[in-house]
Amino acid sequence: MQRVQITGNSQRKVKDGYPLLVADDLKDPAMKLTDGSFVALMANTQFMAYALVAKHRRQLGWVLSLDETETPTIDYFRKLFKQALVRRATSMDPSLPQRVFNADGDGLGGLAIDHYDDYYVFTWYAQGVYAQREMLYAAFEAASDHQFKGIYEKLRFNVEEANLKSRLVTGTEAPDPLLVTEGDVTYPVHLQDDLTTGLLLDMRPIREYLAGAELQGKTVLNLFSQENGITAAAAVAGAAKTISIETNKKGANATADQLAMNNLDPDKHEIRTIEVPNYLDYTAKHHLSYDVVVVTAPTFARVKKQKFQVAPDLTDLLTQTLPTVRRDGQLIVATTANNFSMKKFKEAVAAAFVGSDRHYTLTETFRLPSDFVTRKAYLASNYLKVLVLTLDK
Repeated sequence: MQRVQITGNSQRKVKDGYPLLVADDLKDPAMKLTDGSFVALMANTQFMAYALVAKHRRQLGWVLSLDETETPTIDYFRKLFKQALVRRATSMDPSLPQRVFNADGDGLGGLAIDHYDDYYVFTWYAQGVYAQREMLYAAFEAASDHQFKGIYEKLRFNVEEANLKSRLVTGTEAPDPLLVTEGDVTYPVHLQDDLTTGLLLDMRPIREYLAGAELQGKTVLNLFSQENGITAAAAVAGAAKTISIETNKKGANATADQLAMNNLDPDKHEIRTIEVPNYLDYTAKHHLSYDVVVVTAPTFARVKKQKFQVAPDLTDLLTQTLPTVRRDGQLIVATTANNFSMKKFKEAVAAAFVGSDRHYTLTETFRLPSDFVTRKAYLASNYLKVLVLTLDK
C-alpha cells in the first residue's frame, strides 16, 4: 500500500475526524495517486490513517480508519455496513423509506445507500469509490445477511453511456412503481430511473411537520416541488387546495403521480410547470395568497436564461415570495446547500423582511433526519436547513 506524507495542518484535521482529503493535504501536491486505490496517510514515520483515493471535482479522497490494525479489507467494510444497519434498526421504523448508510457520516464518503421496502439503492458519487464496488457489494451483502430482494445502483459521476447511470446489480427487478409509505402517505418510487427514485428522503422533516399540522381548509403553495413529496403530505393531511410549481415536466409528473396514488381529487390540487419567478409575478398581478408557502430552494438551478444560486439569490426570491403568504400564515424555507451555514441562511431569510411591513416568528428549525448520520468535524455533511416562520397577523 502506498504511503503518503501529509502536512501538519492535515494531520490535525485527520486526528480530529475531518474525513475529506484535498491535494493541498499532501506534502507533495503533485504526487501521483491512482484513483480507487487505498493509501496510508503518514506523518513522517507515524501512521495517521487509511484513505481511499476518490478524485471528484476538488476532492482527492476520503479518510477511513485511524487504527492501523483496521486495514481496508472486505471484513472492515462488512463491519462498517453492519454498524450502520444496526444503528437504523434500533432507531427507525424498518418499513420507512430511509438512508441506511450516509457516506462520510457512516465512514465512507462518496457512497450513500437507501432502503425502499425490500430493495437497496447504492448511489455512487465518485469514480474512485465505485472502483471498489465488487468488494463493497460483497461486504454489504454479508452485513445484511442477504436479506433483500434486489440491489440497484445509481452513478452520480460522469459516465460516457447514459444507460449506465442506473441498473439492477443483483436480485429481482422491483415493481415499477414500487409503493412505499410514510405515515398515512403512499409514494410511488422508480428504482430504475437515472438519478433519483422520485422521493427525496432528506426532505422527510418537512413532510412530517405538514402531516401533523392543522391544514383543514387551508391552501398550500409548494415552490420548487421537485420530488420532495411535500404536496402529497399536505394534501393527505387535509389541505383544501395545493398548488405545486415545478420547472420541468418530470418533477410535475412525479407530484401528479403521488397525488393519484393517494386517491386525491385532482381538481383540488393544481400543478404548474413554470419558472418560479414567473409564477410569483402572476400571483402579484392577481393578488393571490396562501396559508402555507413552502420554498425548497435549489442549491443551483438554470432554466433558459434564468440562473438561481442560494447564497446570492435567496433573499430576492423570498422578498418576491412574501406577498403570497397570508397574514398569520406560515413560510417554510429550506436549503440543501452545504456551503451555506445556518447563520448565513437565517441572515438571508431575515434580509427579505427588511423594508417590508411583514414580521415573523421563528417557530421551528429542522436539520437532516436521524438516518442521515453526519459528522461533527465535517459541517458540510449536515447540509439540510429548514426554518418554519409564522408571519404577522
